Amino acid sequence: MMKMQAIEVDGPRSDMPKAVGFVRPDVSGLAAPRHVTAVIDHAQARGYQYIYTVRPPHDTSDPIGYVLGIAAGLDVEAIVVYDLAHEDNQPARICEDFDLETVCPATTWARARFQSPPGAVVGAAAPLL
Repeated sequence: MMKMQAIEVDGPRSDMPKAVGFVRPDVSGLAAPRHVTAVIDHAQARGYQYIYTVRPPHDTSDPIGYVLGIAAGLDVEAIVVYDLAHEDNQPARICEDFDLETVCPATTWARARFQSPPGAVVGAAAPLL
């Protein structure tokens, strides 16, 4: 089985916001190739320049932290997942720094655009309707 870590789609376009996909093999299982395709299609349909498909190694203790580090390094606007199971049903964790796009259901979870006071508890992210 061929492991595809990155897919470059089209050439770089500076006028489009960038996004990475996040597909966890432990969540997608045999549907992983289909989920990757759906994530890419969703990102492009939403107007993102798709940069990379992140597939964390099996021995990663924090797969969400893994994708957050890569996304920050690539300076993307959004992380695209197939469904909320890929980020352990914790959209708020991703939305602290990035927009979150889900394929199923097709939803945009906007990043938190405010600074919390020190020690404040931040609530869960809410989808844009």
